Amino acid sequence: MAILSTGPIENNAVNGVRPTVQVTVKIDNRDAVNPSAILIQGYDLTLTRTLYVSELITVSPDEVITRNYFANLDAYEFVFTTEGLAELQTEVSVWGKDSAGRLVTAHRLVSAELLGAEEGGVTGSVNRIYVANFNSNDVSVINGATGAVIAVIPVGVNPAGIAVNPLTNRIYVANLNSDNLSVIDGLTNTVLATVPAGDGAGGVAVNTATNAIYVVNFNDNTVTVIDGLTNTVVTTIIPAGGSPFPTGIGVNSLTNTIYVAEFNSDIVTVIDGATNTVITQIPVQVNPFRLAVDPLTNRIYVANFTSNTVSVIDGATNTVITNVPVGTTPAEPGVNISTNAIYVPNRDDDNVSVIGGLTNTVITTIPVGNNPNSAGANPLTNRIYITNQDDNTVSVIDGVTQAVISVIPVGARPFSVGVNP
Repeated sequence: MAILSTGPIENNAVNGVRPTVQVTVKIDNRDAVNPSAILIQGYDLTLTRTLYVSELITVSPDEVITRNYFANLDAYEFVFTTEGLAELQTEVSVWGKDSAGRLVTAHRLVSAELLGAEEGGVTGSVNRIYVANFNSNDVSVINGATGAVIAVIPVGVNPAGIAVNPLTNRIYVANLNSDNLSVIDGLTNTVLATVPAGDGAGGVAVNTATNAIYVVNFNDNTVTVIDGLTNTVVTTIIPAGGSPFPTGIGVNSLTNTIYVAEFNSDIVTVIDGATNTVITQIPVQVNPFRLAVDPLTNRIYVANFTSNTVSVIDGATNTVITNVPVGTTPAEPGVNISTNAIYVPNRDDDNVSVIGGLTNTVITTIPVGNNPNSAGANPLTNRIYITNQDDNTVSVIDGVTQAVISVIPVGARPFSVGVNP
């Protein structure tokens, strides 16, 4: 994953006329074989940082795409997140245009000039893996290039969920028996803030488009919504009545939709991120535990703990497409958006089922460590990381060969894993 930004662009009116009223973005995939994907996000910076453009584009080999966006604003910024096999061959330029459609020289940016770009026009890989260790109350930070644990960060009691915002380089850890969320700075590997959540904060997900963080609280059956800019609680959502015991959560940042696995109710609750209200509830199979979202295909993968299946939900229709049989007691799945493969750890079989996203069938099964619980994928390196609870290790899978290539010792009972590509 590469992230480029124009940085804040001043666009105040001079004699009643702003220099730029429209932004033209040109994207060029120079790879002759492989496609790429690019997420374009535009922010109005007039008073507060407000997202007003969010578009995901697939760029075919040798394709050039042009997009025009409204920019008649006092200040704005555009952020480009590129992924896929042709990520390094995908170039971006941004051009301001005045009311007559003429290019504005001062508001012209090409890939090599975009904020944070390295030589060649793309940012380097962060390639950090974060492991929440349930029994040692800390997070192991792994260098994905070397496989070495480079830091151990103390957090709250029994960290059970972890999520990463690559745009802000923040890592969020849900602490089950502290009832709070630890916010980690990925640059310094220190805890910046501790935010109160609900009773039994056990899962967390991030909306990169809105910088909102969602925490599921097992014991009080709620979802806590946190502002990622201020690290304060915005609201609390009650996704279902009774005792649904919400255990898993995922976000599609492109559609601003949140999905909550309700373990005791055998449903997935769908929440509108714009209004923080429940849209619908989708019946799945028995004891949905955790889930993963593929924003590129708008598919949601729900691991049904007791049914030994994964329910595949179509995010456009909020219906289950199929239920894929996997191993025994499937836990927290992970999606590799570059290969459209879904990795499902099976706790009681000590292996991982790999589902092909195109066919919705298991294409292979990979032996890993003892009691695997969580999968996280790096789409840039095509490496998948599996937490083995009873071995206190992480198995590293090569996404090409679908085999374990290394095993990394971490803390006590590694439960959940997050990846910053």
